[in-house]
Amino acid sequence: MNIEFTDFIKDYRKRLSSLFGQLPQEEDSLHQRGLSPRIMDELAELSPSAVSIPAAYGGRGGDPAEILSLLEATSYESLPLALIFGINGALFLEPLAKYGDERLKKETFSCFIGGRSLGGLMITEPNHGTDALAMQTSWRKSDTGYAIEGTKHWAGLSGHADFWLMTARERGAESDLKRDIDFFICDSSDPKQLVKPIEQYSNLGLYMIPYARNQVDVDVPAHHRLIPHKSGIRLMQDLLHRSRMRFPGMAIGFLQRMMDEAVRHTQDRYVGGSSLFSYDQVQQRLSSLQADHTIASAFCRHSARISSIDNDLSGKAMEANIHKTVLSDMMQNAAQSLLQLVGAKGYKTDHIAGRSVVDSRPFQIFEGSNDVIYQQVADGFLKHMKSINNFHLFSALQSHHLTEKIADRFKAITNFTVNPNMPQRKKVDFGRIFSRITGLDLTLDLGNRGFDQALIDQAVDSMSERIQSLLGGFLGIHTPNYIPVEAGGSSSWRETL
Repeated sequence: MNIEFTDFIKDYRKRLSSLFGQLPQEEDSLHQRGLSPRIMDELAELSPSAVSIPAAYGGRGGDPAEILSLLEATSYESLPLALIFGINGALFLEPLAKYGDERLKKETFSCFIGGRSLGGLMITEPNHGTDALAMQTSWRKSDTGYAIEGTKHWAGLSGHADFWLMTARERGAESDLKRDIDFFICDSSDPKQLVKPIEQYSNLGLYMIPYARNQVDVDVPAHHRLIPHKSGIRLMQDLLHRSRMRFPGMAIGFLQRMMDEAVRHTQDRYVGGSSLFSYDQVQQRLSSLQADHTIASAFCRHSARISSIDNDLSGKAMEANIHKTVLSDMMQNAAQSLLQLVGAKGYKTDHIAGRSVVDSRPFQIFEGSNDVIYQQVADGFLKHMKSINNFHLFSALQSHHLTEKIADRFKAITNFTVNPNMPQRKKVDFGRIFSRITGLDLTLDLGNRGFDQALIDQAVDSMSERIQSLLGGFLGIHTPNYIPVEAGGSSSWRETL
C-alpha cells in the first residue's frame, strides 16, 4: 500500500486492459452471467479495495480522488465491474470505516486487503423499493447479538458477496416496528450469518452482477451493529449521498470509452465517399459526448473535494441527487448515441454499443428513480425560492450557492416567474433543468482551476442548448392525462374507414 497512487493506477489500468483484451469471446459475452473468478484473481494482486480502506487498517486511506480514479479506470473497460467496486466501496467499506466497531473493522478489513472479498448492501425489499423507510426486515436481541429476519432483493452480488451491510428495523415488544433503521454486518463465512438467495433474477443487463430475492434469517454478533453518530436514518442518508457522489467516477470512464469508440468508428467508416466524422449531425453527437465528459470532470472535482468519510453528507441531498441524475442521464444518452452512430452492428449483444445501452440504463433507476429524484431536486429549489420570497427564476438562480456563478449566462431565458404549485410532471422537468444548470456552475469552477478553456466553453454551449430545449417543454401549457376508454367506445381506426 506504500506505492504512489500514480504508479498504482497505471499498473491497474494496464492490468485491466490486458485482462479484458484477452478474455475469451464466450467469457466476455453478455451470455456469460456472474463474476468471473479469473477477473477477481487477476485484480486481487493489486488490492483495488484498499483505496476505500483507512491506512490504519492497511488500506490506502480512503481518499475520494483515488476512489473516483479507480472507478474511472474500471468503467472504461467494464461498467459492470465498476459498479461492483462502487458497491463494494461506497456501500460497504466506507460506511464500515466510518461507523463500524473497532473490533469489527479489524476483523473485516483484513479480508479485503490483498484478497478477493467483496461486500454489498441490502436495503430494497419486494414491496418497499423507493419507500425504503417502510422496510419490514426486523431485528430483535438474541443471546449472542441480534437476530434479523426478512426478505431483500435487487442487492448486487446476491449469493456471491462475502459480507453484507444489512438494514433492519427493531421489532418492539408488541411486534410493532420502530421508525429508525439500523445497520448490521453479516459475514457469509459464518452459517449463522449467511443470507440465502431463494430466487435468482435473470437481469436484463449487468450480467456480471448476480441479483436475487434473498431470505434473511441470520444471527449476528453484538459488535456487528454499526454505530450511528445521530440516528440510523441520518446514517443511511450519509451513506447513500456519498454513494451518489461516487457516480462521477463510474460516469467519466464510461463517457470516455463511449467517446473513444464513437470517434474511432466515425473516422474509419465511410459513407458516400466521406467519413462519418465529417458529417455535421455526427459532429453534433460527438461534441455532446465531449461536453458531457467535461461536465463529468467537474462533478469528479466537486465530489473529490467534499465526499470524504470525514464529512457528514446527510444534509447534502441536493448535491448528491444532482450527481446521480445528471450523470446517469449522460451515460444512457452517450450509449444511445454510440449505438446510433455504429448502426446495426452495434445491436449485437457482444458489441460494446448495445451492451452499454443495456448496462447503463439501470443507473437511472437504482438508488432512486431519476423521475422521483428530479422532483426532490425541484422541491429543494422551490424551498429556497420560498425562503427568499422570490419565485423569479433568474433571481433565485443568482442567490443559490449551486448556481450563482452560472446564473448570468441564463438571464435571457430564465426571466420569468415560477408557479410554486406546479404539477408533479413540471417539477420533474424543473428539477432536470436546475440540475443541469448546477452542472454548468461546477464546470465554470473547473475552468477557473486550469482545465482546458476550449473544452469548458464547448461544454457550456452544448449543455446551454439542451437546457433551452428543456425550458421550452417546461413552459408548455399542455398537461394531458390518460383517458380511460370504455368497451365499445369509438377508438378503433377501422371504424373511421
